[in-house]
Amino acid sequence: MKVYLVGGAVRDKLLGLEPKEKDWVVVGSSPQEMLARGFKQVGKDFPVFIHPKTGEEYALARTERKSGHGYTGFNFNTNSSISLEEDLERRDFTINAIAQDDNGNLIDPFNGQLDIKKKQLRHVSTAFSEDPLRVLRAARFKTNLSGFDIAKETTNEIDKIKDSGELQYLTGERIWLELYKSNNPFEFLRNLENLNIDYIIPGYNKSPDCFNKNLNKLLNISLFMHKCIKEIDSFCSKLKVPNEYKDLAKLLNKSSDEIIDYIPDEKNISHLLLIIKNLDIRKSERLENFFSIISGNTKYIDFFKELIKKIKLYKLNEVDSKKTGKEIQQIIQDAHYNIASEHTKGFLEN
Repeated sequence: MKVYLVGGAVRDKLLGLEPKEKDWVVVGSSPQEMLARGFKQVGKDFPVFIHPKTGEEYALARTERKSGHGYTGFNFNTNSSISLEEDLERRDFTINAIAQDDNGNLIDPFNGQLDIKKKQLRHVSTAFSEDPLRVLRAARFKTNLSGFDIAKETTNEIDKIKDSGELQYLTGERIWLELYKSNNPFEFLRNLENLNIDYIIPGYNKSPDCFNKNLNKLLNISLFMHKCIKEIDSFCSKLKVPNEYKDLAKLLNKSSDEIIDYIPDEKNISHLLLIIKNLDIRKSERLENFFSIISGNTKYIDFFKELIKKIKLYKLNEVDSKKTGKEIQQIIQDAHYNIASEHTKGFLEN
């Protein structure tokens, strides 16, 4: 039994990057031996095991044979006689097909180190075209690895995947995961455009102002959905997008233009209060994220933030709190109107 560090961890080290996670391949072992050593198997029929202490993934060396559609349509051979080189040959790109032994020696049968120097994404073997997920991975690696290009011969393999119809078997969850893993969702989609496969993103609408703001993951993707997706509900439904991304993108659709175009005006306080109502100021974290995204597009962010703070500080007095529901509603509306009116007046006077 021999263990090797493989894939992204080795690639990132060679690129001078800090590996985000470590993956290991185990040669000359079996599921029974891995379980006996305390590893926990990931799924009943999948040859990947979790280390009992580090939580890192250890996969048995394997070969794959296409047996169905999509990226899951493969049969595995994990016989203990499978060599490291055979395992590396099934991988997507040469830069991901480099292994490192416990002495730090590199095993690089497909010249991945040369491709790292040349900044090129090149497929390992013709088996590349059997897995449609590799098209998305090509777009993601091109997005995340600065200066890398897809080799011409690999583009030809991508064309084979397109012609095979296999892209239709990609699940929404996997499309979302590749989008999520990309450092720049706008660039990721541009790379899909260049490969003529942006149609796999439901409702994608190429827009001239689709650009990344270098914010955090939630803000970047929500901004992308706001700018570049026609129907956010259908997009989120197909890709199983987490609600926090969906809700923030929909709030941007609903309120960003109103905030950006707004100019404080004492004569139209009712309109101002309608804008505040649409923001749903009870959800503080989402509201702060919303303001972070649009902050560079208007000089009135602080105007809105201070007004919202004043409105949230307002409390009914003891006498008013005992009145009927309709009366209380009117009292609150009047109070908010007065707060907004005084706030606007004070802002304009300064």
